[in-house]
Amino acid sequence: MKLTIKSNIRDYEVFFEEDYKFINDLINIKNSIFIIDKNVYELYRNKFENIDENNLFLFNAIEENKTFDYVKDIYDFLIKKAVKRNLTIVSIGGGITQDITGFVASTLYRGVNWIFIPTTFLAITDSCIGSKTSINYDKYKNIMGTFYPPQKIYINTDFLNTLKELDFYSGIGETIKFQLMKEDYPKDFLEISKTIQNAIINRKTRLNVIHDNMKVKLAYMEGDEFDLGRRNLLNYGHCFGHALETSSKYYVPHGIAVNIGMIFANILSFERNSINENDMKLVNEKILLPNIHLKLREIDFDDKILLEAMKNDKKRVGDFLTVIIPDKNFKMIKVDDITDIEFYNVMSRLRTLFFK
Repeated sequence: MKLTIKSNIRDYEVFFEEDYKFINDLINIKNSIFIIDKNVYELYRNKFENIDENNLFLFNAIEENKTFDYVKDIYDFLIKKAVKRNLTIVSIGGGITQDITGFVASTLYRGVNWIFIPTTFLAITDSCIGSKTSINYDKYKNIMGTFYPPQKIYINTDFLNTLKELDFYSGIGETIKFQLMKEDYPKDFLEISKTIQNAIINRKTRLNVIHDNMKVKLAYMEGDEFDLGRRNLLNYGHCFGHALETSSKYYVPHGIAVNIGMIFANILSFERNSINENDMKLVNEKILLPNIHLKLREIDFDDKILLEAMKNDKKRVGDFLTVIIPDKNFKMIKVDDITDIEFYNVMSRLRTLFFK
């Protein structure tokens, strides 16, 4: 199966694969250089045995390495190669691998070819399409980056078989977001809950949901590839989620932070009389809370630290906080007039859900 993504930069293709034969095809591409998450490499070493070790860069794909200092090591490795603008980077790993290698591909020699093979649920279901690359700077998450899609993306969901439970549920967090953002009204929240649970236990349903998620994302991206308008709504759960990620020093992984960020947004929406209490409780208690799968630490929910992190968020547009919240019929809207008092009130309710 193949999906073609339209882009103002260049159109690109997503291939859904049933086996790993495509890896050898990529090895045979002239001037291909492989950049692989070392954990993925160790798990699937037999799939990569034909890669020339001189054309292989392994790295520890953790959030702390998503920095310009670390990116320099990859630049140094590539610059020493005889091939220059005609090289092709093949990156294999999750969202961090994608962010780093996409950033390198877009900036080295003003842009080189690259191909991405996502290996995490989060990367497969969300970040692999959309053209974004990013690295962190100081305490600011994803503050530096480019729009630069890969030429091709290869997806094989068998990579998910070796994911740790926490990483799997990180992907479920973004999956929930897309299912809640489908533009069919009125929402059937119990049906959404059932879909999520089936995606967790059934491979075929999971693959169908991944296709569905991509369609939802593309619908919001249409006409706004560079995130200047409607695409902003895909940050539902991310405004608070990014703050929680950074303040917890990434103890709370991205997708689970987004899950909690959606709970925050739903409470805020209810406090503003945008959604009713029944819908808030149904979504929070039946869909979001059961899929966190992480023992949360009260120390990570410090009001002042989280508020400061939200004020540093790149999505903020003025003196107040910016958050994407559900409005009537659970249709997303962007609000950028949230006061500190509102933030503290929502935090008070949020903490009662986790810390009795």
